Amino acid sequence: MRMSLPRISFDYSRGSKGVRVLVLGLAALESLAAGVGLAYVTGFDQVREVLGDFHWVWLCVLVGALGFSFAGYYYAHEGILRVAGGPRIPAAHMRTLVAVDFGGLLAGAGGGLDLSALEGAGASQRDARTRVTGLAGLELGVLALMGTATAIAVLAAGSMVPPPDFTLPWAVIPVPGFLLAFWLARRYRDRLRGRPGWRGLAGSFLESVYLIRVMFANPRRYGFAVAGMALFWAADAFAAWAGMAAFGFQMEGAALFVGYATGMVFTRRAGPLAGAGIVTLCLPLTLWASGAPLAVAVVGIFAYRMLALWLPMSAELALLPQVRQMGRQRAPDAEEATEKADERSLHRNA
Repeated sequence: MRMSLPRISFDYSRGSKGVRVLVLGLAALESLAAGVGLAYVTGFDQVREVLGDFHWVWLCVLVGALGFSFAGYYYAHEGILRVAGGPRIPAAHMRTLVAVDFGGLLAGAGGGLDLSALEGAGASQRDARTRVTGLAGLELGVLALMGTATAIAVLAAGSMVPPPDFTLPWAVIPVPGFLLAFWLARRYRDRLRGRPGWRGLAGSFLESVYLIRVMFANPRRYGFAVAGMALFWAADAFAAWAGMAAFGFQMEGAALFVGYATGMVFTRRAGPLAGAGIVTLCLPLTLWASGAPLAVAVVGIFAYRMLALWLPMSAELALLPQVRQMGRQRAPDAEEATEKADERSLHRNA
């Protein structure tokens, strides 16, 4: 007998217009509170001085970097949905889905929009959940590997900025963690698949890790998705760099990325309210610890976060009805057939 997994997601897009207005208002309030709070700690006089050294051209560069970031996210998103025989979503639908997902606010914590779109394309509920979790894992995994490479470069150069408190954990922890997770997924995912309670949830998590393992083990077939995610993070980090450059500070690249990776405690799709307040609060502090002047980090990252979250909003609101319609277009018997096909495909990739 097939069991349904609980939906651990908050799809704000399914709510009324009032719910969406509330979500957007809370995100704006959290961002403003984080920015004002950091400005108070820094000193309003210092912040005012930084605001006086404004170079608007770097904000244009920031917007361009976000465009490259979107392109990378599209290919990463497409890859995790296709790996191991996943459902095929038409290119036009995929662009629409990624456009709404990219800002993160309307997608909802837990990838509710992705779940609906995947199930609408014929995926089983379990496979849809596995792929949505896998996308979040691919985001964090590629960021961790890039953080590892950058931290090793900083240590090899003998630099003490960023401090070893930041660089050593990045240099030591992610790769063994990856290898352990891949081993656990290969060994235990079949044993836990479909089990009740926490064992079933653990099995679903290991299935998502296994999808990522398949992608890394087949670079010729899925390398475009991993490269796309790397482009997403590199371009997004460059957007943060441009935000600070707009206020007179051009940070050294390796120090920037270590501080950026450390401060990115939530991705836009995984964090509550797309990490609106939390990342806006944490990222300037980790960049400051990595060598940026605090006032510039506070102002520059606030500008970067506002553009990253709110610039795509008009497109997200316009395309939201189309994404919801994708979730309703589902064949009545698709789930059973797709679940069996998914299991056969995963076994072929073992």
